Amino acid sequence: MRKVGLMIMALTLPLIGAGALAQQVPATVAVATPPPGPGLDLINERCGFCHTTGQVFQKRRSEAEWAATVQGMADRGAEVSPEEVKTITAYLAKNYAPRPVPGRARAAVKRGSAQAGGASPPAALH
Repeated sequence: MRKVGLMIMALTLPLIGAGALAQQVPATVAVATPPPGPGLDLINERCGFCHTTGQVFQKRRSEAEWAATVQGMADRGAEVSPEEVKTITAYLAKNYAPRPVPGRARAAVKRGSAQAGGASPPAALH
């Protein structure tokens, strides 16, 4: 009976270990082909020295956040001119801005149209 228990353990332990290792390995994130634009060549030429460009294209940031990120890279030694920082920032802000949250745009339009139409806010807000 003991041999059967040991045999079961010998067969299941590698499977358990493989499952644990699979959970530790980060999943690869598929990155779509970046859209063409004036900053793309600069990103491909200048940003790939320290990290992959795929890392850049996985992010979503506001224009101010991109400006701070790109300037931070320049401050750390990325070989980009001030004009190239502007070009890269504009490209990233246009193509990699945060995605709109569904429903928020519609709610803002409804609020704006109600206010534009002269409707007063609910009595609880007075």
